[in-house]
Parts: sequence; C-alpha cells; structure tokens
Amino acid sequence: MSADSLLRTQAATFVRGGRRILKGIDWEVKRGEHWCILGPNGCGKTSLINLITGYEPATDGEIQIGEDVFGNSDWREVRKRVGLVTNTLTTYIEPGEPVMHVVASGRDAKLNLWTPPSASLKKQASGLIEAAGCAHLKKSLWATLSQGEKQKILICRALMARFEVLILDEPCAGLDPVAREHFLNWMSEISSWPEAPSLVMVTHHVEEILPCLTHVFLLRDGEVLNQGEKADVLTSAALSTLYGAKVKLGLKEGRYSLKVMEAV
Repeated sequence: MSADSLLRTQAATFVRGGRRILKGIDWEVKRGEHWCILGPNGCGKTSLINLITGYEPATDGEIQIGEDVFGNSDWREVRKRVGLVTNTLTTYIEPGEPVMHVVASGRDAKLNLWTPPSASLKKQASGLIEAAGCAHLKKSLWATLSQGEKQKILICRALMARFEVLILDEPCAGLDPVAREHFLNWMSEISSWPEAPSLVMVTHHVEEILPCLTHVFLLRDGEVLNQGEKADVLTSAALSTLYGAKVKLGLKEGRYSLKVMEAV
C-alpha cells in the first residue's frame, strides 16, 4: 500500500444468506483523488460502503484504512477517519435537536448531544454552516429543515470531524432538480478547499458526476466492471454493459448526460 493511499480493498468478498453480493473487489483511493461509485440498483454499492466503514464484516479479503487493517484495529477509532453521509442517518437525529448541535456533534461522531457544545465547537460549526450558505438555519431545529438542507447540514457535521475520506451515499436522493444543482455546486466548492477530504460519491446517475470527480468505479452484479480515471472509464460502451441496455453518453461543459437508445 503506497504512502498516499487512504483506503484500499483487496479481494473483498461479501456473502449474505448464501448470496455473493460482492465478489473479490480490488480498489484503492489515494490522497487528492475524488471518486464516483456508479452502478444500477442492487449492484452492491451500499454493501461495499458498509464493509469500508465497518458496519458489515467482509466474508473474505482485506479492508485497509491508512495503515489499519480491519480485524487488527479498533474500527470504532479507524471509522473516525472516514466520514459517511447517508439518508439513514437522518432517522437517528431527534426532531428537536438544534442544527448547531447536529453539526458540532460531528467532532466526536456523536448524535443528540446531552449537553450544549463548547464555545469553540460552536464557532467552528457556525463557520461551516455559513460556508454551506445556510447561515439562516443556525437557530433552526432539525425537523424544520428541507431534505436538501438536511444533506448540507450532515456534510457540515462530517467536515467537523476532519475526515480524510468523505463518502456521500446517494446524497441527491429526494432532491428536486434545482436543489440538486445547488447541492452539487456546493460539493464542487468543497473539493477545492485546501484541506478537503477525498470525496467518494455513490450514485446511479451520470448527471451527478461533477467535473471535480477525478476517478470512476463501475460496479455491476457485485463485480468491478472497470475503474480508473474518469475520461478513460466513462464511455457509452461501458455504460451500456453496466446498465444492460444500449445507451449513449453525452458530455457538455464538463457535465454528463445519458440517453437510453434501446433495451438489450
């Protein structure tokens, strides 16, 4: 594993109920790279993320974060270096939790604080909320936020922990087209920050693959179809195989589109 490697999976396999959901996944994210994991529903994207974050143990193979290998290190501590923003997290936050507390709690990976955060944490949380363009939400409660606002606040919360890798699991799910574009523009801004974490965006929409994303990982039926630099991996032929239908990939001003030509 190279010195600039942040996370790596080697021959990672996951079996549940006799079904091989992931089949020997080899993958590496290096410092400065921003990835997109792309694939159809049911291809194993969420299972792969669960293995990396330690919420599911690999049936076989190896998961490594920095110098730590799953099974040899306390993954509760290792997990603090890999952030995960997912819609399922929203169900664990109390409706009456102040937005400022939601963000501040990210420093120690806690939810629903029993005591108010320190003045120092509040100041840092406030700066992130302002950077997200959500200064008007500082005094709001969690239950009053829209879906798009919740996604931004969850990312602010993740950035409080200063992760080396930030995984965004279908962050645009549930957003209308305008809210989605606002959100994606903000993600582009984050990628340009001097101390930005490496981003890993999980999606099944090529329209969400931002110009700032440098690499793409194509996952189909639990196997690696292709992976590498975005320009090399994203082709009409590769995506036709990925989705099991003849499609045409478009590219305009750095943003992709996909047109289904005919079913295979």
